[in-house]
Amino acid sequence: MATLLQCIECGGTVSSQASQCPRCSTKYPFGVKCTVCCKALKRSEALKLVRDFGETGQPDIVRFFHHSCYKQVSQVRIGSSRTSCPVCKQAIEFDTSSSVNCPNCGHHILTKLEKPSFAPCCYCDFPLNTRLEVALKELPRQFLEGWVTETLYTHKICYTQERQEEEKKKQKREQIEQVIASKRQTKNLRKRQSNKNKENLVVSIILGVALGILVGGLGGVTSHFVLGFGSTWKSAAWFGFCSVSILTVVTVWIFSLFD
Repeated sequence: MATLLQCIECGGTVSSQASQCPRCSTKYPFGVKCTVCCKALKRSEALKLVRDFGETGQPDIVRFFHHSCYKQVSQVRIGSSRTSCPVCKQAIEFDTSSSVNCPNCGHHILTKLEKPSFAPCCYCDFPLNTRLEVALKELPRQFLEGWVTETLYTHKICYTQERQEEEKKKQKREQIEQVIASKRQTKNLRKRQSNKNKENLVVSIILGVALGILVGGLGGVTSHFVLGFGSTWKSAAWFGFCSVSILTVVTVWIFSLFD
């Protein structure tokens, strides 16, 4: 249900479902969300950055920043930079090192750059440095023909209380999903084992009956007439049948335990 809210730009009343303020004509009557601190700010005061993927078919990524937040996360420069030695005025080109020595006079110069990480922040996508980064969590990803685990990093200022709560809820959901998946896997394993036991039972009975008749029964009858085994040929056949059948069933079950 729609409610009346205040436009962040002009202060006028506007519907919560409105896409534009009827007074100041802003398309962001409730402001925009800073990518770094997650706080709302006026669109007229926000810095907008658009990541264009060209003709790849992927949608452009639009991000808004407070100017102060943008300054903090964009302070690490990737690539070469130039400065001059304060002693001999020699021009110096350096990379992302935090300090450099003048090649002319050897003067040690601090570049005011922190040691950078190679992975970008998972929220604002700006380069990281050791002073600002937080190890968020470990994530598995496919690499070549196997899987590797890599650490997901973020800026400390980007890891707001709101995102911390979201991450905790996400971790709880993942833990619950893992427990459910583990129970489902255990249930399926028990079901497969039960079906396998039933198959082994049927096979052992059928094989026991067949070998009992062919080997046990005929062997008992033959031993009765040749060796005089048993009081009658029926008792000899029955004894041979039962012995071979039971031995076959036991043997099949023993071999099934090693599968």
